[in-house]
Amino acid sequence: MKNEKDKKKEIRKKILKVRNEIPDEERASCNDKIKKNVLTQSVYKRAKVILAYACYQSEVDTKALIGQALEDGKYVFAPKVSGAEMEFWQITATEDLREGYRGIPEPVERVSFPEWLAEQSNAGEIHVMMWMPGAVFDKERHRIGYGKGFYDKYLGRLTGVEKENCRGWNAELHLTMAALAYSCQVLEQIPYESHDIRPDMLIMEKGVLL
Repeated sequence: MKNEKDKKKEIRKKILKVRNEIPDEERASCNDKIKKNVLTQSVYKRAKVILAYACYQSEVDTKALIGQALEDGKYVFAPKVSGAEMEFWQITATEDLREGYRGIPEPVERVSFPEWLAEQSNAGEIHVMMWMPGAVFDKERHRIGYGKGFYDKYLGRLTGVEKENCRGWNAELHLTMAALAYSCQVLEQIPYESHDIRPDMLIMEKGVLL
């Protein structure tokens, strides 16, 4: 009998194949619709900070979204992997991204998100929107990632900080996790474990699941 890990691996492989085979014209149309759905969310409009992933291979394209967020005056951070951990580093232009872990675009290490937060003297509330990638989702927003658990581990740390109202920082952090996906990546139900972190919303070309 297959365990949960094997089931996830099998589903991941199947759905990534489907995602990889989306025709270019359809993909471009989907990316435009997802961008519009992201930018019209109230959580985006009030967010001071965007924790954005840099798209790789057939993931939902975030290049135009990152450019728009910077144009809108948001503070934008992108992830960089170091060993078994991941941290977000500030970028001020898409040109700040370089080929990194497994060929994925990564930022230059200048100012990390925790360092930036530490400098926010008496900032009050800080609204943060995270754009999260993933391989497979379901209609209850459960997520299957790429198998390394980088986001689960990072969010475990970050939500712990959020619950403590950023103790040690002079701000109150409000984090909203938004997964970006094509609708072909969303199944009725997928296997999940209790420690898996669910995004708060799932944004697709066909709409938003909350």
